[in-house]
Amino acid sequence: CNGMSGALDPRIQQEIVERDLYATAVLSGNRNFDGRIHPQAKQAFLASPPLVVAYALAGTVRFDIEQDVLAVVDGREIRLKDLWPADEEIDAIV
Repeated sequence: CNGMSGALDPRIQQEIVERDLYATAVLSGNRNFDGRIHPQAKQAFLASPPLVVAYALAGTVRFDIEQDVLAVVDGREIRLKDLWPADEEIDAIV
């Protein structure tokens, strides 16, 4: 992985610039300096690959991965624990 995210949607980039937002990246690489992922990403946090996936699914780092609802499907609240494999399932793959 070269650490680059590619182009941002122009509307998102415009919001970042106009509102002086701190766009944040969560990555599993080993470098987290400003601009590593994208020139507009002012912050980068290193995390384990599963945690990166969790925040990607949530779409925000302002997400309590143990409690917050990811989505509501057919009236049912879906949390990360509903999607996450059990330790036994992971061990069976390895």
